[in-house]
Amino acid sequence: MNPQLILCLTGMPGSGKTTVAKAIERMGFYYISLGDVVREETLSRGLEVNDGNCGIVMKDLREKFGPQAVAQLSLKNFPRDKRLIVVDGIRSVHEVQVYRSIGKTRLLAIHASPERRYHFLVSRGRKDAPVSREDFDLRDRRELEVGLGDAIALSDEIISNNSTLNALIKKVKVQVRIWLKEDV
Repeated sequence: MNPQLILCLTGMPGSGKTTVAKAIERMGFYYISLGDVVREETLSRGLEVNDGNCGIVMKDLREKFGPQAVAQLSLKNFPRDKRLIVVDGIRSVHEVQVYRSIGKTRLLAIHASPERRYHFLVSRGRKDAPVSREDFDLRDRRELEVGLGDAIALSDEIISNNSTLNALIKKVKVQVRIWLKEDV
C-alpha cells in the first residue's frame, strides 16, 4: 500500500474550505474537520457551540497544549487504514507538521475576499456564524493570531474562490489530480 496522502485545507473563515473538502471527499478521500474537533471539545466542556465559545476553546487548547493541539486531538480517531485523507480547517503550520509526521502532506489554501466570506458565513446559518461585521472582523483577527496567515502563505498552492462554486471545485479537482499523479 502506498503511504497516506493527507491533503490539508487552510483559508480564512468562510473562504470555501468545507465546500472544497466535501468535493475532495467525493473523490475518494476520508474527511476530517478540525472545526468539528473544536466543536466537540466545546460541547464536552458543557458550553454552547457558538463562535465565541469555540474561539475560547480553540485558543485555550493551543495555550495549554501548544499550537498543534487541535491537530493532535484529531489523531484520536485518525484512520490509519485510509490512503487518501482530506483535513479541513488547518490554522497553523504546526498542525501541518503533525500530519507530515504520519504521511505525505500537501497544503492547499482557499482564498476569498472578506465581503464574499462574510456573506457566506452569515448565509450558511450555523450556530457559530458571526452575528455582525464586527464579530466577523474579530474572528478574522483571532484566526490570524493563531498562525492562519503563515499557513496560507506557506501552502503548496492557493486557489481563489472568486467566481462560482462550480469553478472553484473544478480548479481544486485539477490540482488534486496533479498531486495524485505525483504520488503514484
